[in-house]
Amino acid sequence: MSLRNYKSFVEDVWSHFPALKQVKSTDITNYNYFWTLQQHIDVGYLNFETNRKFLYRLSVLLENHAVRNHVPLLATFETDKRYKYVGNRYREFLDKIPKAWIIGDFKNQFLAPQPPSNAEVISCDGTNIANMWIVLTTRETGPFGLVAENIGDGQFRGFFSISPSVIGKVVQSISEQLKVKIDFSKKN
Repeated sequence: MSLRNYKSFVEDVWSHFPALKQVKSTDITNYNYFWTLQQHIDVGYLNFETNRKFLYRLSVLLENHAVRNHVPLLATFETDKRYKYVGNRYREFLDKIPKAWIIGDFKNQFLAPQPPSNAEVISCDGTNIANMWIVLTTRETGPFGLVAENIGDGQFRGFFSISPSVIGKVVQSISEQLKVKIDFSKKN
């Protein structure tokens, strides 16, 4: 089955795991914004609709995990401006991880960020990845992280998952659409 049956990246993933779409969304208004990354991992999988504040905090937890454990990181940015917002922080930690993929809707490849050599900068212009907020890293059981799409008015819907098969489908879709090799199994 093709990974591009829908305009929605999240719908593409859910089409392979229909039961996950049916998981009741976590009410982020009552959600503890101060959960640790381990608490997210303990839950295993959650659907949500939320704003940037929640996603930013969870993204930082995932980025810190990558740095602390010296493991790869993949992050998407909707626009050049979104990357510039975190660019200084990324420049500080990119050399502390073995591999990074920075994917964004960079319309002009010459204006894309120029990170260290261990990071690939990839434009997703013209794909359904362009409106995504994805931050993935890995742990001993495989890749995990957050996948959310902009649904307008500063709101996002998506999921957090520790399932290697679910996140593997996310990575497969990105790899196929952008014609790149993303491999979390290699540390270097």
